[in-house]
Formats: sequence, C-alpha cells, structure tokens
Amino acid sequence: MITAGYVVRPWLGVSLYTVDQYLIQRYELAVDRGVLVATVAVGSPADEAGIEEGDVITEFAGQEMTDVEELIRAIHEAEVGQEVAITYWRGEIEHNTGATLIESPPPPQS
Repeated sequence: MITAGYVVRPWLGVSLYTVDQYLIQRYELAVDRGVLVATVAVGSPADEAGIEEGDVITEFAGQEMTDVEELIRAIHEAEVGQEVAITYWRGEIEHNTGATLIESPPPPQS
C-alpha cells in the first residue's frame, strides 16, 4: 500500500451476481448455482480469457463457486500473475478457460 498508495490485489475484471431463482428465470440459465458475470472490463484477464457478460462461473482455480463472496475471496487468495482455471456456462454449454490474474487497477480519483 505504501508504494502504490492503495491495496494491490489480483484482478479478474468482472462484476458479478450470485445465481438465485430470480436470475435463473430472468436469464433462463441452464445451471442453478454459480456466479453470473454482469460486466467484463475491456482488456481484463476475463476478457482475454473469452468470458462474456451473462456467463456463469461455476469453478475457479479448482474450487466450486456458489456465490460472489466465494469468488472474490478466491481471487484475493490468488497471486498477481497466477494462471487460474475457470469453468463457466454460456447458455447450455460448459466451457473451460484459463486467465492470468493481473494487479488491480488504482481506485478512481475523486
């Protein structure tokens, strides 16, 4: 924090929602658990890994993901530069990809 002026953490570059009954019905999801990707930052590790808005992440670095808090914790427990395996669903098809986590960007200046 002293050198950067903010807390540096690994970053995937997504905003997320925990899959619940509302999201399952609203987006006609093929899975009933996981973490729905709401947005993907352009040029982020998630973007480069091919993850898109509407995908549902079900595994991250070999761990099952059932809610946003689990995924955020798993990202923060990883290392900057670490390659992580990600399993996600797009529609009715399960996909596997890998992403190399990068340093979180600085917070917006006020």
